[in-house]
Amino acid sequence: MEDLKALYFRIENPIDNKVKWSKLLNIYSTSYDYEDFYSHVIKKDNDSLVFYDIEDKKTFCLVMWSIWKSKILAISEEDLRVAIDNKDFDYDVYDVIKKVRELESVKSYTALQQVLTSPDVNRYFSDLFDDFNHKVIIYSDFYIKKDDSFNTVFTIKVDSTKLYKLLKQYINECNAQDLPYYIKYTETGKKIIVNIYSTIENFKKNEAILSILRKENNLYFFENNDLLSGALSEYIALRNKDYYNTYQYLRERSLILFKSFDSVTYEYISNHLNILVSYKEGRMNIIDYISTYVMERVVSQLINGTIKTREEYFNFTNSEDLVKLKDYIKEKLSNSMRDILKQRLYLKNSDEEIELKLNDSKTIKIDIDIIMRAIRSLTLTLMNKDRALEKAYRIRIRNECQFFKVDFDKFCLDGGFSKKLFFNKTQFDNYQKEIDKIHQEIKKVESFENLISSEIDTEARSKISDSMTELKQIFNIEEGN
Repeated sequence: MEDLKALYFRIENPIDNKVKWSKLLNIYSTSYDYEDFYSHVIKKDNDSLVFYDIEDKKTFCLVMWSIWKSKILAISEEDLRVAIDNKDFDYDVYDVIKKVRELESVKSYTALQQVLTSPDVNRYFSDLFDDFNHKVIIYSDFYIKKDDSFNTVFTIKVDSTKLYKLLKQYINECNAQDLPYYIKYTETGKKIIVNIYSTIENFKKNEAILSILRKENNLYFFENNDLLSGALSEYIALRNKDYYNTYQYLRERSLILFKSFDSVTYEYISNHLNILVSYKEGRMNIIDYISTYVMERVVSQLINGTIKTREEYFNFTNSEDLVKLKDYIKEKLSNSMRDILKQRLYLKNSDEEIELKLNDSKTIKIDIDIIMRAIRSLTLTLMNKDRALEKAYRIRIRNECQFFKVDFDKFCLDGGFSKKLFFNKTQFDNYQKEIDKIHQEIKKVESFENLISSEIDTEARSKISDSMTELKQIFNIEEGN
């Protein structure tokens, strides 16, 4: 197997990819709030139609039935008892096995559908091929669901019309190499994202199989542009996480980025309020920019009645009244902006409000998210003015990664995962050498016991003498003791 450290350095850090980094910043600069940012980072094809080849899927289902049948009939009585004790199977598995043994050969998809009308058979078949509402999971064995040894996820994006032919090729190759597999995907859309789970020990085998598949089916693979996975190639992306926690994996990394961008941008703006920026056809300092941005949205809300206040105070009879109101609110915002920003709004919930005092008796409430949207919209402009801002983002991301236990150098991996699998290999090898040595010594003792129990002849005595010498060396026994 490839040296694990070399493998680690071959994995792309997604936030070091200039294209992905630029996309993340662009998404952030137009985000209303974290949920909006998250939804765009993991944005998927909303196409709910199916385009896969129906006949290919029918053939694939028959292949999976054949695999399932051979596996369930091959389970020994002892393994069945253990599986039942572990609650992997119920007692009705005996009835299922009996039914399957008595079945005639299933050669058509129609016949398979008829067989699967039996609820118990269908339930156990779903332990290898779980197909519900276009969400599909494929297992290589009955116990895979409870096996937490899968710690890496390969992601490929394929043409839906060739989905089942590609899966058949992959599974055939896995079976030929006795390689366990766990596959997960949703059938909808013209481009299907397929997640293939692997152990780190089988990493190279899986990568090799997928690379061969891609070369043989070049037209049916698409560039994998998942923003939060590390690329192994243009077509294969990688991340680590137990497959039950995919949601947590994406949420954590999106939150790290969003919090880092928010805090750094906010603090930078708070300390550089006099920087000139462009707005529409003019230039103004940051205070006036934010005030103008917020004012326009507040006035729009006042006109639409979204902000509740005394109607007669905002009675617009003509365009001149509206202009005066805009100027008035902008002036109030500009005068208050330094004090508003001292409240560190990025730490508050986006649905909270601040009060803007208009005069001695009247105030209006402004949503915090409006002010934060104004601040985020300046991100790209400020980065072009000061490249140090990008460095500040990365420093903050590194700190957030430590809090969430994410590997900053490989954002697609968890910190503990990287340390355990990529940087403790020498220690693991030393342990393995000690274990191998103990096994060798046990064999020597067993060999000695066999000699003792055998008839004693000259040759046997010579072997016993040699074995005694070896035993003395094993236990550090010196002559005469």
